[in-house]
Amino acid sequence: MKDLSENKIRQIFNEGLEQLVLPILDDIYKNMATKEDIKKIREEMATKEDLEVVKKELKEDISFVQTDVDSIKRTLNAEVSWRDDASKRLKKIEVNIGLAK
Repeated sequence: MKDLSENKIRQIFNEGLEQLVLPILDDIYKNMATKEDIKKIREEMATKEDLEVVKKELKEDISFVQTDVDSIKRTLNAEVSWRDDASKRLKKIEVNIGLAK
């Protein structure tokens, strides 16, 4: 009787293991990254040196853009000043020829 119950306990344990634990372990194994997967990911990742190069290039690009913006501002300010001055000159001419008071 003792042998029978030990066999039955083993059988129940084995069935539980097969039905509950092994499917979970199989699922984990299927979804687990392999060394090759990790190696591919590392090859695709940017290194600190790569990021430093990009950072330097971005700083240079921003510097060029800032220079362009400054140039555009100076040009715009000069244009506005010229138009303001032209308006004053036109007013003087209109007054001199009697078109305006």
